[in-house]
Amino acid sequence: MRYAAALALTLATANATAQVDSAAPFRIPVTGFGGASYGEVIVGTSQPADVERVLARVGGLGPKRENRVTFTIGPTELQPPELYTPPATMNQFYFERGVLVLVVEGIPRGLPTTRSAFLTAFPAAKETHRESGWYELQVQLRDCLWLLAVFGVTDDQLESDGYAYTCAKR
Repeated sequence: MRYAAALALTLATANATAQVDSAAPFRIPVTGFGGASYGEVIVGTSQPADVERVLARVGGLGPKRENRVTFTIGPTELQPPELYTPPATMNQFYFERGVLVLVVEGIPRGLPTTRSAFLTAFPAAKETHRESGWYELQVQLRDCLWLLAVFGVTDDQLESDGYAYTCAKR
């Protein structure tokens, strides 16, 4: 899948107000393939056991895998060593020192779906990476919290998104 290749290098995402609770912006909804809501995780706080509980009714977090990819998020490089890809979602959960630092959503929900709409919602977003079939935009939502969005080159449509917590490296 194109989103997996895009996210293996860097990530990007969109509309925080539609996706993230503005009163608790580090809370990220976890949804399944058909849009079923399983609960929320908190980037910068949740541990694997917390995410496992959120996904318990649909098969859990899945096996832990080693991550060797370094993500450049704003001025920060993250290389979270633990990666989980739960079987009931298109999500990827990355942990560093036992704390959730990156959530990648393979099926974007509640975000602007085109580049122009994304840039209207997030005028501070910057293109941070480009390949032949995709490109990434990033925007800082708050101190420590970044929204990432990956768009297709041919149609400028949102393909995947992610949320990164960068204060773990401070």
